[in-house]
Amino acid sequence: MNKVVPLKSNKAAEDPSDHLAHVYAQFPLQVADAAGVYLHTPDGRKVLDLYGGHAVAALGYGHPRWVDALTRQAQSLAFQSNAVPLDVRRRAATKLARFCGLGLDTVFFVNSGAEANENALKLALKLTEADRVVAVEGSFHGRTAAAGAVTWGAMKKWYGFPRAPFEVDFLPRGNVNAVNEIITDQTAAVIVEPIQGVAGAVHLGQEYLQALRHRCSETGSILISMKCNAVWVALAIPLPPTCTALRRM
Repeated sequence: MNKVVPLKSNKAAEDPSDHLAHVYAQFPLQVADAAGVYLHTPDGRKVLDLYGGHAVAALGYGHPRWVDALTRQAQSLAFQSNAVPLDVRRRAATKLARFCGLGLDTVFFVNSGAEANENALKLALKLTEADRVVAVEGSFHGRTAAAGAVTWGAMKKWYGFPRAPFEVDFLPRGNVNAVNEIITDQTAAVIVEPIQGVAGAVHLGQEYLQALRHRCSETGSILISMKCNAVWVALAIPLPPTCTALRRM
């Protein structure tokens, strides 16, 4: 019979001698290794991994083709700066642009979701010269200055910076009427998760998302849409039509 393990604090992770900063609450789970879709604990249990490390490890663990690709690239070249042109980076961007089916002209790879959001917001503020950003209640976009500013509840709970880098308005979820009221020609960007993750897998719905798209087109605001740990920036002004900032996968 399957046993449900209560989510209590992980005492092993709270050992002050391990030199880790205890910033996040942790699951009561010790992981020794993994294979396929299962995590293996030191006491021999197999745990079905539906979490994938915030969806970063969504491909599973140890597939021979994945391991072979990583091994060959590590043997060839582990990493080099964006300032150095690399054929492997060019090929990855080209395949991604063709695969996603969004008609993207360019792809910009970055290290994290917060970094992608910071760049997207910076781009929106610069291109529109507006000074406000609209986000959605329940959203999570990261813990850096700009990304944290558009994260619901961050200001009261953990933000920590003396002020946000821009003014932020939050839209109620599912309230289509509020879309036209809150998004104005002073709105540089609207940032949205079509399916909110941290809030509990909340789907915002097609009608709501279409209302955001339509209103951004009316006001010239830039719609920033987070999808599957990627940030798609849809430009609704007379500039190159779309660009994307993609976090690590």
